[in-house]
Order: sequence, then structure tokens, then C-alpha cells
Amino acid sequence: KKSKLIALLLVSMIVLSATSSFAQDSTFKLSDYKNPNYFYQTLDLNFRMNSSSDGNKKDNTSDYYLTNRYYLSSNAQARYSSFTNSLKSQSEFGATLYGSFGTGTNHETYKLVDNEHKDNSSSTNEYLDISGLKRFYSEKQYYFEVNGSVSNSYLGSSGKNKDFHADTITASTKNNSNSFGTSVWGAFLLGKGRIEQVQDARLALYMLEDMNRLNRDKHSATNEEVLELAKVITSLKYKRFFDNRLRKIAEITAIDSFMQKTGLVSITDAAYFTSLNDNWDYSNNTARESGYRIYIGVEGHYQFNHQKFHRETTLPIESIYDGKYKTNQAEIYGVAGLVYEKPINLRWQQSAYLKVSAGSKYWLAENSYTGYSDTSSYNGSIPSMRLTAGYGYGFYPNSRTSLTVGWFLSSMYDKQFLGTSKKDKENSKNSFNAYTGPSLHAYYYISEKLRLSINFSGLYNVNYDKFISNIPEGSDDNQTQSHWNHQLEATLTYSLF
Repeated sequence: KKSKLIALLLVSMIVLSATSSFAQDSTFKLSDYKNPNYFYQTLDLNFRMNSSSDGNKKDNTSDYYLTNRYYLSSNAQARYSSFTNSLKSQSEFGATLYGSFGTGTNHETYKLVDNEHKDNSSSTNEYLDISGLKRFYSEKQYYFEVNGSVSNSYLGSSGKNKDFHADTITASTKNNSNSFGTSVWGAFLLGKGRIEQVQDARLALYMLEDMNRLNRDKHSATNEEVLELAKVITSLKYKRFFDNRLRKIAEITAIDSFMQKTGLVSITDAAYFTSLNDNWDYSNNTARESGYRIYIGVEGHYQFNHQKFHRETTLPIESIYDGKYKTNQAEIYGVAGLVYEKPINLRWQQSAYLKVSAGSKYWLAENSYTGYSDTSSYNGSIPSMRLTAGYGYGFYPNSRTSLTVGWFLSSMYDKQFLGTSKKDKENSKNSFNAYTGPSLHAYYYISEKLRLSINFSGLYNVNYDKFISNIPEGSDDNQTQSHWNHQLEATLTYSLF
């Protein structure tokens, strides 16, 4: 049944593509489009508040209890993004600032035994994440890339608990914890090639195709006119407006001005403007890319986490418990790879990527608790090797319907060393792990009221371990495990009005 559903969708989409007309110059290629210089930025602010409460009561001769719980939380987030494109560089930058606060209470009453329990808790969470990418290009499309991210987070919580019997406190505890984490990732790459987004050229073709279908075109557009219209579309998309109504007026007016100036339109009536507006809103939603990049370089990652815990008990006995937990993780890899995007034509897209990495990594944890001896554990991999790859096709028969199919592979090999420190370690095992499988995503626009969406993914996992030392009791020194999992989801949406 699953295969029949997917086959039916594929046949329907191919038929739709075959019956759809394309009157423009068939020699035009999406890959011919090169974006003009642009700078685009967005700032999104999100605020959220949430509260909940519940009560539970049980009243009978054998048991009588009453519980009341209440929780309130709020958070705020600011997200800034910017994108820059020019002949000499491409860059991306993003920054996210997040903060939240929550508080809650819980009150439990057990009347038959005259017991009560009360607790109050509060928590706060903040993080800052900054990421950026910059590629510097030469005239022959050789490039140097700097890519990195930094994030810092803090999580704090505190609570008080009290137990009562006959209105007398029998137990009292206070606790709090604080956790801080920081992560730094960076890459330095040398490569050749450039990938550009070309969906604006596709949008230009859809607009011109609809004008021909409505008999509103005066003549067929040349390749140069398609490219110029695409550049107008790109420049409009990256203009800043604070009023969406004014934005739409300016955008449609500019498109109409270009059509009339170049003599592409014969009649400017309601059907013509409705077509422009419909394409502007719906024909540019799926990104299409063109080009390739090959690269070599080095990338590294460092992560640090530090957590403190304090608990103080005053009843029934006085005691203080403190704990610390610290982890350090670092890895460095030499990398080489390829990213490839080819718009075969207006409706078909081919995509591929390959990345190989070789290097080393380690993880060190240190624990300290009141009344216990300090402990530490070390896990290192030398060498550590990675390979990721993917290949797929995209099918876009019209402006609203799409199908993407692909296959991916992710594999890794680690020669692991375990111990209590970097000095005190031994070769524990050689480990190989691989994930591979197909994926499919389809969105079929049957009509304005009826849409079909299908998602399928399959995952085959194989893991092989060869133990050198510390062989698990009752186990062979070689272990192989495999697992297959797949998911299929189909959604049919019908809009009543």
C-alpha cells in the first residue's frame, strides 16, 4: 500500500508536468542567473507567557487528600540575521538572545494522617548564540572561507521543600543548582567554486509563462529580458519595508513598470495583475541553487560545561551537600568535501554532497561531591574519521507542487581510549558506525482547496565494535548490531472556506 501511494503520486506529478505548457525560450537555463549585489537583514522578537494550574481531590473513608499545583513561566527571544552577496564575497551572520523565567508551587494535604507537603521552585535560563560565515572570492572563483559560532548558556534553579505533621514542621530542605556552558566551533577552508540561489529566475519564468497563457504578452521574452526581470525581483526582495501593505504595492508596481518598459505586456487588466500577485506570493517559496564548491581545510570544536549543586537540610537533621561536575570536550579535524547543485531545467534539480574528516577528539569529566572521593573519566579517539554523503533529485512541475528524493550516508570510525585521565588510559575498542537510507518529501497541490503531503524516511544502522581491553563480561571481543527503521506519513488537507 505504501509503494502504491508513492507510485500514484509520482505518476500524477509527471502527468501534470507533461501537460503544463511553457511558452518561453527553452534555451534559457536557471544556472545562467547570477545574483546582483544585495544585503538582507531581519530582526524577529518573540515574547511568550504560560501558566497552568491543577487540583485533585479524593474523599472517602480510607483515603483523603487534596493537591494544588501552579506554574507560571515567561520567555523572550530576539533573533537577528543578515545575508550579503557580492562579486567578491558571500556572508551570513546570525545572533540569538534568549531568556526565560519560571516559578511554581505544589501543596499536598493528607487529612486522615494530618500531613502536609509544600514546595516552591523557580528557574531561569539564558543563552546567547552567535554564528557567522564569510567567503572571499578571487576572479577565478577560488575562495577562502572563515566559518564559526560561539554560544554561552546559563541555567539556574532553586527550591524549598517542607513537610508538616499536625501543623509542626518535620522536614525542611533547600536546594539550588547553577549550570554554565560555552561552546566554540570554527573552520578555515580553501576551495574553488560558487553556489548561487536562482529561484528568482524561476519566478521570472513563471510570471512570463502565465502572461502567455492569459494572452497578455506582446512578445516572447529573450534570455536577456528574463535575466533582467530576475534581477529586479532580487532587488525588490531585499528592500526593507516596515509596512507589508506598502511593500506589496511597491513590489507589484515595480514588476509592472518593468513589463511595460520592455514591452512584454499587451494588456494590463485585473487578470494580469492577479497573475503577478499570485506568482509573487506563491511561486518563490522553494529555494533553488546552482553551482558547486570543493574545499579542504581544518575545523575544530571546544565545549565546556560546569555545574554546581547545593542542598541544605535543617530537619529532621542538619546536613549540607555540595557537588560539582565539570566536562571538557575538544576535537579537531582535517576536512575535504564537495557540494553540488544543478538545476537541470525549470522543473528538475540535482543535488549532491560529500565530506570526509580525519582527526582526534577527547572528552574529560571531573566530579566532586561532599563526603565522596573526587572522580574523573576520560574518553579519547585517535584517530577519529568521518564520512558523510548524500545524493538526490528535486522535481518541481509547477509553482506549488514539489517532490524531493534522496539517499544519505553517515559513517564514522573511532579508535577509542578510556581511562581516568589523559595519562591513565588504555586502548578500549575500535568502533565503526554507519547510518544510511532513503528519504522522500512530496507536496501535491491538487486544487486550491485540496493538498496532499507525503513524507517517507528509511534508516539502516550498523554498529561494529572490536574490544581490545575491558571486554564486557559474557561478551565476545567482536560485536555487530544492526537496525532498520522507516516512517511514512501522508496528510490530506481540505479547506472548507
